[in-house]
Amino acid sequence: MLRIVRSFSVVVIVALCVGIFAFAKVQQQIRPAGQGGPAAEAAKDTCWGRTPCPEDHRPPVAFREDWMDATPGVPTDYKDKDLDAHLQNKNLTMVRYGAGAKDVIYDRHVAPRDDPGYIWLGACAAGPCVITLKDKTDYLDLSNPMSKVVWRTKQGGFRQLRLVLKLADGSFLISDRYAGPAEDWNISEILISEIHWRILKIQEPVRIYEDALVEKPNLTKVDEIGFTDLMVGGPGFTSGTSRVDWIEVHADRVKRSAATSNNN
Repeated sequence: MLRIVRSFSVVVIVALCVGIFAFAKVQQQIRPAGQGGPAAEAAKDTCWGRTPCPEDHRPPVAFREDWMDATPGVPTDYKDKDLDAHLQNKNLTMVRYGAGAKDVIYDRHVAPRDDPGYIWLGACAAGPCVITLKDKTDYLDLSNPMSKVVWRTKQGGFRQLRLVLKLADGSFLISDRYAGPAEDWNISEILISEIHWRILKIQEPVRIYEDALVEKPNLTKVDEIGFTDLMVGGPGFTSGTSRVDWIEVHADRVKRSAATSNNN
């Protein structure tokens, strides 16, 4: 009797093993692609199903501007409205918009000792102002998903420094993303593909304001790129202000001459 029971147990165990193996094979065959197994591994190899992988096609640094000190080593506070005189990249020009923009200065202080020279928007007392950089030979193509802006800024009060684009057709856009207030200099970056853009109305000399949302704007030919906090400054020193130490734009370039000939 004991021998019969043992034989029966062996048969049951073998049957269970065969059943489990068969079930596993069936599940492997019906498993949808991308949900584990070889298909999932293949997806990982193609950047989680994204082909081509955006991170493998990052754009180069189109330009970086640090605004050089015209009087290095001079132990005095220094202010200058001639912004172009401080451009390190001589292939760039600076463009001002708004009644207050004429009062934007390059600023430098003796204290704090490690304080850099920077562009100061606090003097835009006559109205909001916009400052942009324009490459003399190239448009910027910001359509790459990995295009971005990296900058070192320091805002005081309620200031929120936003990106501004001027497109080749003359229209302006302003970003919902911004660099906010900080007690110290702060390096941050904004990925262009994550921005929601609004039309920026520049009705000089006084009115500068945001308008309607723009869905998927064409960013293949950007004429100028810059910044604004959309706020009025004060006379003299004000704690409510925006400062830009340097800005770096990661984007592809499009020759202005080539773009013009393609439109003819």
